[in-house]
Amino acid sequence: MVPAMSPPRIEAHAFLHDRIRPRAGEIDRDVAALREALDEMGRLGLLGLRVPVEFGGKGLEPVAFRRFQEESARCSGALAFLESQHQSACGLVARGANAALKARLLPKLARGELRSGIAFSHLRRAGPPALTAAPAPGGYRLDGTLSWVTGWGIFETCVSAGTLPDGRTIFVTHGLAESGHLHASPPLDLLAMAVTQTVMVEVKGLFVPEEDVVDIHPASWIRENDRFAIALQSPLALGCAQAGIDAVREEAGRRGDAGMAAAAARLEGELDRCREAAYRAMDEKEDVEQGLEARAWAIELAGRAAHAAVLAAAGRGNVIPHPAQRLWREALAFSVLALTPQIQQAALARLSLGRPPIGASGTI
Repeated sequence: MVPAMSPPRIEAHAFLHDRIRPRAGEIDRDVAALREALDEMGRLGLLGLRVPVEFGGKGLEPVAFRRFQEESARCSGALAFLESQHQSACGLVARGANAALKARLLPKLARGELRSGIAFSHLRRAGPPALTAAPAPGGYRLDGTLSWVTGWGIFETCVSAGTLPDGRTIFVTHGLAESGHLHASPPLDLLAMAVTQTVMVEVKGLFVPEEDVVDIHPASWIRENDRFAIALQSPLALGCAQAGIDAVREEAGRRGDAGMAAAAARLEGELDRCREAAYRAMDEKEDVEQGLEARAWAIELAGRAAHAAVLAAAGRGNVIPHPAQRLWREALAFSVLALTPQIQQAALARLSLGRPPIGASGTI
């Protein structure tokens, strides 16, 4: 069973539902509103959920953090997408081998005084390394391309991964602003969450001192990380699914439509089963098949719940500013977040084979 909320999560839940959800439409369209929401999270300490207590963070256990990510996506997909980048950067630094870097950065990251993006999805691409890291006196010199960097102009720093001459993966932290060494493309023309300012960054001769090295991993790091993290993005899709169900239920209440309310109840029952399966898969990481099935289910359910929200809104659901239309776009975005070939195949199989909901018979 997914445990009940603990006090830090109650505080976070209240903030998300009282302060963020009513402004979700504005946050989705306005960079200033998104930045303000991120600032509020920093003032409340909610940007340090994955930072250990000794460095000024909340030190949330994994299950509590997953529940927060669900609620974040339920209330604002754009904010959830953006803050999850920062939380991931915090996690990378906290788990890294550089003790001095932890002491220097983590308190600032936890308070939101310094905000960080991440850039390592390029490690999944075949072919020559997208970003190389060559040893240089006192550190390393980076050259290449960061193909996906979210938060340009919002985050001040970034935790990026490069490939060393011997094939190992090095994670470093560096500034994230236009310079003679960093040049960003215009924001990508994304269908969903374009407000998050996602860009491609050309890196030319960027020097990173040894003290800013987060960690060095074997060349196989990305494959091992993806293998054990198959289900870890599920909470964002689950939160999106819950938001779709919320929208259907609210529309049913306005219309007094019992059939619509029953549809929302059926979707909520399935969401409960999907959540149980996903959380179990996140804990039992060695069971790859279980993780793939749970992630595929979460992706599909988010899409169906968002589609239900559009249908419940009828013609108004085809108007871009309508909340149902935003949820539809968010479901698409969360379906491809951290998408590996294995997850892609599992999700396509579920969609194309018309499988019954996993867990309908009490099993996954």
